[in-house]
Amino acid sequence: MSKTKQSDSAQKTVLIVEDSVDFANLLQFLIEDDGAKAVQFPLDTGDIIEWAKEHKPATILMDLALRRKGGLAYIDELKGDSVTKNIPIIIITGRELGQREIIDFQMKNIRYLRKGRVEISEIKKEIREAAGIKVDSEESP
Repeated sequence: MSKTKQSDSAQKTVLIVEDSVDFANLLQFLIEDDGAKAVQFPLDTGDIIEWAKEHKPATILMDLALRRKGGLAYIDELKGDSVTKNIPIIIITGRELGQREIIDFQMKNIRYLRKGRVEISEIKKEIREAAGIKVDSEESP
């Protein structure tokens, strides 16, 4: 039986920008399971850019297909602002991206994961790396 022990993660905040409540809840569970704080952004009422400037999350999980404004527009704003440009972003979307888009994101140090084609363990690994979340795994009988 594997047991995960949190170490040095409690101060980390991960912002979730996702309009699927079920998927956002799953992401929140994964983040909090590692001892970090997850914030699901209220897409209908808030300004993501201002929130990120004020709270400076350790990383941002961004869907591309959002109702009011597309994730790509948010990414451009975040990367174009001197306060938020260095916050790591992980795109988690069902949208298939072309090779050119993927390379462009890689050059901007933006990770891309495709919903339905990525394992939960890979999502956790990417979030841990981007946010600097450290966990110790202990094997217990």
